[in-house]
This record gives sequence, structure tokens and C-alpha cells, in this order.
Amino acid sequence: MKSKMVTISVPFSIYDQLAQIADISGLSIDEVFERTLKNGMPPSLKKVPKAYHQKLLILNCIGDNELWDVVSGQSEIEAPPEAEINPEDYVTLYRAYAFSLLQWRGHPVPPHEMMF
Repeated sequence: MKSKMVTISVPFSIYDQLAQIADISGLSIDEVFERTLKNGMPPSLKKVPKAYHQKLLILNCIGDNELWDVVSGQSEIEAPPEAEINPEDYVTLYRAYAFSLLQWRGHPVPPHEMMF
């Protein structure tokens, strides 16, 4: 995999925590930083048909309370007329993306039995 060298400043407390993980796990500090960056990235739309990207990306513009409304089903969601998947699957995709945004924004993941 190609890579690009970047220089960033991080607080000592974060560096020390990641360096400790590197020492304990036998990974290089670069590998620990890479995993941290990868796992902390915003939700990806790689596996979602491009036709839905714009509709889903709009969710990045709304607040957490509105995202919770989407996740909980309190918000009306309609599949676009050009939907390539059935409307129920589109609603599930839309809600899942909203939930992943909330998770990325730091909200804890409730236990499965609380979600359904």
C-alpha cells in the first residue's frame, strides 16, 4: 500500500498512551497510529451504491438530536424514486449511516436489546 508522510502534533498524553500500546503489543508506533486513524475515521460509503452517497452525506450536516430521531425511527425516511434497492433496505441503510455518524461523533453504542 502506498503511503504519505505527514507530520502532526499530538498532546504528550495521547502519544504516551499510544506508545504504551505499541510497546505492549509489539507493534510499531506507526502501526498503532495507523490503526487509531483508521478506526477513528468517519463512516465510509465504499460499499454503498454511488447513487445514494449524496443523500447519506447530507446527514453529516444535521445535529445529533436529529440523527437520534433518524436512528429511532421518529424521522420520516423515503427512498429516492431512483432507488436501486427496495425501500425497506434504503431506510435501514439511511438509519445505519445516521447511527454510525453518532458513533463517530463519540456517542456510546447502546446494547443491542435497547436498540430494537
